[in-house]
Amino acid sequence: MDQVIQMLPEPLKQISTHHDFAGQKRAERIYQVILVVAGVLGFMIGFAGQQLSYTVYTIVSGSLIACAVVLPPWSFFRQNPVIWRPVSHNDEN
Repeated sequence: MDQVIQMLPEPLKQISTHHDFAGQKRAERIYQVILVVAGVLGFMIGFAGQQLSYTVYTIVSGSLIACAVVLPPWSFFRQNPVIWRPVSHNDEN
């Protein structure tokens, strides 16, 4: 993966592409809520219209919306950066 990143133009290398641990938890919760809401709405719309295709279209639309919200590394997913401890060089193994 590092080789692919090295081939990118310099401005694209500067874009942050990660979520922190708290952001991952937040993204997972948002994704679950959107999918459940889309499933319930899809069921109600499909039942009201007596068409299974309405249900499928609603759930697929909800999945696409959830992906658009969760997959990009938005700044609210990167508010708690991980602070790594410095490397200690011990001669003891």
